[in-house]
Amino acid sequence: MKYKRYGWLLLLVVLVPILAYGQEAVLRLVPWTDGGDYLQKQIIADTTANGKLPNRVYELTRGGLYLANASFTNTGGWKLRLRAADSTITRKPRIFLDKAGSGATPWNPPGNLFSIQGDLELKNLIISGYYEPAKDSSLIRLQGQLIMIPSTSSGLKITIDSCILTNSNGNHVRTEGPPSVVKITNSIFANMGYLGRSNLGAGKAIDLRNVAVDSCIMVNNTFVNWQDRIVRHYPQSAGQPTGQLNYFLFDHNTLVNGMSYHGMLSLGTMGGTAIITNNLLIDPFSLGQDSDKARQAEFLPSGELDQYGKARMNWIFSYPDQTTAWTISNNYYSISDSGQAFYNSYVSEPGFAGNEGQPLTWHINGRLGADSASAFTKLSVVLNKIPEVMNKLNRWYRSPTGGVKSKNTPGAWVYGDMGAVPYSDPYDFDRKHYLWLRDTLDCKYSTSSPAYTGGVGGYPLGDLNWYPALLDRWTKGLAVGVADAPRLPEQFSLEQNYPNPFNPATTISYSVPKESRVTLKVFDMLGREVATLVNEVKQPGEYRLTFEASRFASGAYVYRLSSPNQTIVRKMMLMK
Repeated sequence: MKYKRYGWLLLLVVLVPILAYGQEAVLRLVPWTDGGDYLQKQIIADTTANGKLPNRVYELTRGGLYLANASFTNTGGWKLRLRAADSTITRKPRIFLDKAGSGATPWNPPGNLFSIQGDLELKNLIISGYYEPAKDSSLIRLQGQLIMIPSTSSGLKITIDSCILTNSNGNHVRTEGPPSVVKITNSIFANMGYLGRSNLGAGKAIDLRNVAVDSCIMVNNTFVNWQDRIVRHYPQSAGQPTGQLNYFLFDHNTLVNGMSYHGMLSLGTMGGTAIITNNLLIDPFSLGQDSDKARQAEFLPSGELDQYGKARMNWIFSYPDQTTAWTISNNYYSISDSGQAFYNSYVSEPGFAGNEGQPLTWHINGRLGADSASAFTKLSVVLNKIPEVMNKLNRWYRSPTGGVKSKNTPGAWVYGDMGAVPYSDPYDFDRKHYLWLRDTLDCKYSTSSPAYTGGVGGYPLGDLNWYPALLDRWTKGLAVGVADAPRLPEQFSLEQNYPNPFNPATTISYSVPKESRVTLKVFDMLGREVATLVNEVKQPGEYRLTFEASRFASGAYVYRLSSPNQTIVRKMMLMK
C-alpha cells in the first residue's frame, strides 16, 4: 500500500477551503425574496461602483433564494468568490437559473451561471440549472452547464467546497480552456443530463474536454444520477491525444446510479500520477457492458478491443503510457437487485455481457501489477436513502420502440411544452428535487458492512461527510500526521530495477518528495547517453515505468535520476 505519500496534498485539499479567506472585503447580496435584483446584476453593480476589489467575497444569506437570468463573466481575470454567510441557520443559499427573457427563446435560462475569466471559489451553496420551485413547467428549459471556462481563458482555478450542484443537461463544470486546477470537495453533484434537451453523450460532473489540466482533485463528494461520465477528458478525434492531465486524485467519493453511457472516468492522456482510492460505488455502470457501436464510439483511447473487434468498454480508461504512476485500491462497489434484474433481462442478447463489466483496462491492470487484485471489490451494501436505479431509462434505450440503442437527440421524448403541457417524461431517471438532495438523501450504510472499515486507516469507504465525526477525525489526522493518514515520500529515491538482469524489459521505480524537474536517463558503460526516460516537472509521489531495451546490445548499463538538488545512479544488466 502506498497511501502515505499523499498526506500533504490531502491536507491542503481539506484545509485550504477553510483558510482561503484572509483580510477580505465582504459584500452581502440580497435574496430575490427580500427584493434583491438578479444575482449577476448585484455583482455587476458592485464591480462597477467599487472596481474589481482584489479580495472581495460575496456572501449569500443562509436559506435565501437567488435567481440569475444571465451568465456572469469576471472580465479582467479577477477572482470571483461566493459563499454562504455565517449564521445559526444551517440551510445553504439557493441559486436557480431563471428564464432569460430575451432573444429567440426568452423562456430559456442562460446557457450557464458562470463563464469565468478568472479563478472561481464557491462554498456552501445550492445551485440548480433551472427554477426548481416550478418543476412541471421549467425542466424542459434545462441548459448545458453551470460553470464554464471558455476557450479564451487558461490557467484558472475552480474550487468548489460543501456545495450541491444539480440539473444541467450537459455538464456541471466544463473547461474549454485549459485550467490549472479543478478541485471539488465535500459536495453533492446530482442530476447530470436530461434527454429532453440533449443526447445520451451528455450528463457529466466534470467535462475537461481535450485540454491540458495541471490537477483534478475530487475528495469526499457524492455523485448521484449521471447519464454519461463523472469525468470526461476526451479528444476531439479518437486518433489524437488530449492535453495532459498531470495529476488526478479521486478519493473517498460515493457514486450512486450512473448510466455511464461512454464510461465513468474517461481520463485521456495522463501525466505523472493517478490516484483512485477509498471510493464506494452503487450501480455505477447501470447500462451494463455491451457491444454497442453508439456507446463504444468514445471508448477508443485505450486501443483495446472486445471479441467483436469494437472498442472494449471499461469504467476507467486512458491512453496507454508507461510513465503514469497509478494507485487504484480499496474501492468497493455494489450492484442492487434492481440493477442485476436489468442485466438479467438482456443476458441472452448478442454482445450483452449480462453484467456491469470490468472497471479497468488491461493496460491499467498491467501497470498496477499485483495491486490490481485489490483495486475494486464487489460486495453487497445498501445505502439508507438513494434514488432508484436508472432502469426505466436503460430499458427505453434498448427498446425497439424507444431509443433503439442510438445516442438520440433532443425531441426523442414527448415532454412538456414551455409550461403549456405538464411535465411528463416517463423514461427520465429518478430525478430528485434539490430539497430531497438536501434533506432526504442518505448514503450511510450498516456499520457491520466490510465497507465501513474498508478505507485506509479503517475509515468508511466513500464520502466521509455521511459520517461527520469520522470525517472530523480523518481531517485532524491529516493535520497532525497520524499513522492512518496518508503521507508523501520523505526523500528523493531511486530503486533497483526489477527484474535484474532482464530481457528485454525491466521496471524502474523512483520517488519525488516535492515538485521539481526530474530527469531519468540511461547510459552505456562508455558514458554515452542511450535513452531519456523522463524529462519533466513531477508532482510529489512515487513513480514507476518500464524500460524496454530490445534494440540495445547485451551488457551493463547505468541509469541516473536527477533533480536540481540531487542525483542518484544505479547499474543494471541486459542479458539476451
